[in-house]
Amino acid sequence: MKCTHCSKEIPKGTGTMYVYKIGNISYFCSNRCYKNEIILHRKLNPKEIRGKKVAAK
Repeated sequence: MKCTHCSKEIPKGTGTMYVYKIGNISYFCSNRCYKNEIILHRKLNPKEIRGKKVAAK
């Protein structure tokens, strides 16, 4: 499975699963990703993600 925040592959038996009240499930590879997504409500800018290609306008 992949991290909801950074899209890194999560090895089996590691990471954190967060279940929202409405039933959605998010998986996180590290505490850093969890804090940024859930506590601080941050989203990653696609331009800042290494290895991902973004179409130029």
